[in-house]
Amino acid sequence: MTSTYYRSFVKDNAIVIIGHVLVYMKGIILMPVIIKTVGITVYGGFTLLTSMLGIAFGISSFGAGFRARRFLPATPNMETRQQLYYPQFYFQLLSILLLSALLVILDNQVRTHIFKNEIAYAEWIIPAYLVSYFLYSQGSDYFRYTSRVHYMTVSTLSFPYLHIGIILLFYWFYGFISVNVLMASQVVCAVLIGIPCFWLIFSEIGLRGKLYRKAELVSDIKLGFPLVLGFIVDFILAGSDRYFIAFYVSVTDVGYYVPGYVLGSLIVFIPKAMGTVLPQLLSKAVDNNNEYEAQRMLNYAIKIFLQLAIPFIFGSLALGKPILTLLANREVAENAFWVTPIVAAGTLFYGLNILLSNVLFVRMKTAGVFKMNLFAAVFNLIANGILLFIFKSILVSAISTLASYFLAFLYIKRIAKLESWPLDFQYSIVVKSFAASVIMVVSVAIFFHNRGTCHLLLFLVLGLVFAIAVYFLGLLAMRSFSRQEIQFVKGLIIK
Repeated sequence: MTSTYYRSFVKDNAIVIIGHVLVYMKGIILMPVIIKTVGITVYGGFTLLTSMLGIAFGISSFGAGFRARRFLPATPNMETRQQLYYPQFYFQLLSILLLSALLVILDNQVRTHIFKNEIAYAEWIIPAYLVSYFLYSQGSDYFRYTSRVHYMTVSTLSFPYLHIGIILLFYWFYGFISVNVLMASQVVCAVLIGIPCFWLIFSEIGLRGKLYRKAELVSDIKLGFPLVLGFIVDFILAGSDRYFIAFYVSVTDVGYYVPGYVLGSLIVFIPKAMGTVLPQLLSKAVDNNNEYEAQRMLNYAIKIFLQLAIPFIFGSLALGKPILTLLANREVAENAFWVTPIVAAGTLFYGLNILLSNVLFVRMKTAGVFKMNLFAAVFNLIANGILLFIFKSILVSAISTLASYFLAFLYIKRIAKLESWPLDFQYSIVVKSFAASVIMVVSVAIFFHNRGTCHLLLFLVLGLVFAIAVYFLGLLAMRSFSRQEIQFVKGLIIK
């Protein structure tokens, strides 16, 4: 890579990945707080409610805003930024208000058919959550697509830890936690972060009442709606299993399944973090006729992810059960420990799908992303609907997730090649990562065999550090890193 693109690739990804690690830790921290204070059923119900509102928010733009996301990265002119940003802002705000009203009207049906009246929450939570999250998301996205990753990381990092802090403070003073408390604390967080974001936005591009013209709206939706459809089917892949479990089994079993799923899917923060900076970097490179650099950046991203995801699968197999025992309780660990490695394997393919989707984003072939996700989502729905009806086991959903993501990977890999975008999965690196992971698991098994009376938390920390060290020493021994990569890392450390 040229020095400019290389610095941007490494610097921006490093900042965002660190931020995403801390963001994803929210789920790990919040899980034991909820389960150990109010139980598995409330945790399962809270997860279902946030997922439902998440899908409502995800479809609320109907694709409007695609041009803003695609062209803001290369637009330094403030007036042009204003013209790109505000039409989609007002359109989504109106959409959010209408969706909020619809969900309030249908609230009784939702409580009966989705939640089976097993959890209680206030109606006002729905519009309050959607409107406040809209403000937070619009503020954070502006900085994301204008390549201010520092501002974006601060805003996204503040949200989960403010949420945890408010919940803990409430529990400290009042001694209880409910679904209303969990949801209302998110509303407060979104407002507290959204206000300074918009103060900066208004000071930069002002406030303008520019709305879409009909032709502009139709054109934007035509380009962006496939991504919304892709989001819907992606939600079906990542979240519909919880609703099938709730319908066929119980909300309590959702409470068992989600901790195993959360732990198994933890590594997805790597491609998702990269996905917040890669589209901008790839777009800039392609728009500046440096397509070779764009291809190299994507291939480097694939290599980094594979070298982290493969040992994660092996590690979740070896350490998943004791970690679930520590984070939740022994009951959850006994019911969900096989979910973790199965979902981890699926997450490897899911992460590759996220990275390869950037090819279609840059080529403005967004319909390909939708087709990929639709193909996998239909399979996932059929598999969950039939197999859960027969077996009534949460492992069915984990296996369906793995198979669905694998099928989606095969599809998008083929589409990326048709777009004349060469992909290098560096299969020799994959083999070396597998070999180093096997050595790591054997070493961890020997390490845990000698646990003695050591406290579980201390032993897990020592075991994780030991596993990471063994894995990377194994990679170095097998010469998995090029001399150029080692020299570059040394240069960063020296700087």
